Amino acid sequence: MADNLGKFRRFYNDELHQKLVEFEAKRYRLLLRVFFLAFLLVAASILVISLGVFALSFFLVIPWYGWWSYYRRQVHHFREEFKPAVVNEILKFIDPSLRYYHKEHIPRDTFLRAGIFPVNPDYYKGEDYIMGKIGDIFFELCELEVSHPSPLEGKMVNWFEGIFFHANFFNNFKGHIVMIPRAEWQAFIPMIKEFTKYGGGELKNLGDDKFRREFAVYADKDANYRDLLRPTLLRTINNYHLESGKKVYVAFVDSHFFIAIAEPYELLEAHIFISNLDFKTIALFYEELLLFTRIVEDFDVRA
Repeated sequence: MADNLGKFRRFYNDELHQKLVEFEAKRYRLLLRVFFLAFLLVAASILVISLGVFALSFFLVIPWYGWWSYYRRQVHHFREEFKPAVVNEILKFIDPSLRYYHKEHIPRDTFLRAGIFPVNPDYYKGEDYIMGKIGDIFFELCELEVSHPSPLEGKMVNWFEGIFFHANFFNNFKGHIVMIPRAEWQAFIPMIKEFTKYGGGELKNLGDDKFRREFAVYADKDANYRDLLRPTLLRTINNYHLESGKKVYVAFVDSHFFIAIAEPYELLEAHIFISNLDFKTIALFYEELLLFTRIVEDFDVRA
């Protein structure tokens, strides 16, 4: 991982940094226009208020609303331009065959097929869809936001917000396996009951105590899990979870593999009032893409 990050750092310095500098210039121009208009409105507002004409002061709402609408449009346009440009550059570095679609997302049916989260969500929204192949394995990922009403709280509850990944590795495996953070098992009781209803349950003999402390793994009764849950896969998932501090959820459904990584914010979302030149922010996105591609490569070797 460190060697890969070093190569990416050189790519960032040699190619990506210049593109980010160009976006910094656009950001400065955006802020200059917005603040200049705000200054003019402030000056006009002071003048109107000083005249003491209440009716005239009331109409100040109109230009201020226009300024706010202009600001939002400009920010939206900047962000819509920034993220695709940066993501496409990173994908070209990883694998030029990968494809990116800013406004697309993984279908709801694919999300539900994973069987990780025990809800059919009322609110399902996604973007930043990436698809491609490594060897013979097709994979796709996107950012998702999933919410559903809570029967106890009487309001919408956020079940998942982050990156959702799916791959079809064309294996002969039949069954269903789910890994969840052990600390969250109570929220997944409906899912656990589905496994225990037909004789399945928690797998406790995976041979990795560090992994077992962090994750609870549930499987169908007759699922032949040993060919899938190899020590290298468990270590890769657990090391990423521990190093990043992020919640990770995993599922196998027949020949389909799913990972959901909870993110506290949208990756690579452009900042407006601070610089977007921070290498660490760009590297976080790269490291997650690298995690997925390494897992796919591992399955491709075994196929």
